[in-house]
Amino acid sequence: ISQLRTEFKNRFGDFRAYKEEFRLFVAPFDIDVSEVPTWFQMEAIELQCSEELKAKFSSCSLFNFYKNVIVPSGQFPSLIDNALQVVSMFGSTYRCEQLFSKMKFSKSQLRSQLTDNHLNDILFLSSSVLKPDLDSLCSDRRHIVSNVPIKSKE
Repeated sequence: ISQLRTEFKNRFGDFRAYKEEFRLFVAPFDIDVSEVPTWFQMEAIELQCSEELKAKFSSCSLFNFYKNVIVPSGQFPSLIDNALQVVSMFGSTYRCEQLFSKMKFSKSQLRSQLTDNHLNDILFLSSSVLKPDLDSLCSDRRHIVSNVPIKSKE
């Protein structure tokens, strides 16, 4: 558990450095303009003075506010850049979540004897975009035919 805690601190410690960017993204109308970076102060003042934008912000989801109101207007380029940066951070976690799901499926109770090397190979193959030509691979192999008769179900 202590290794897991250390790993979480290492992986997610970087988020503390982006605290202000997250605040700008989540609550652009609640921030104190004097505390925001200078590159954003003028846009923050314009944004907070707009009653129309405040109403739209409170009436729709955060994602829809940026997607349907802020980005099409092009009026707040620094706010848009900040929003794109914040949103892209979490979009990249999709691949990690997908791999963890595949790992959980691969290393179940039925397959608990898998070594780390085998699991690594399975995850590599399952996350690869390469598509093997199984017909060609199978045709190059010599098949062994069993002489044991197949029992029919009766």
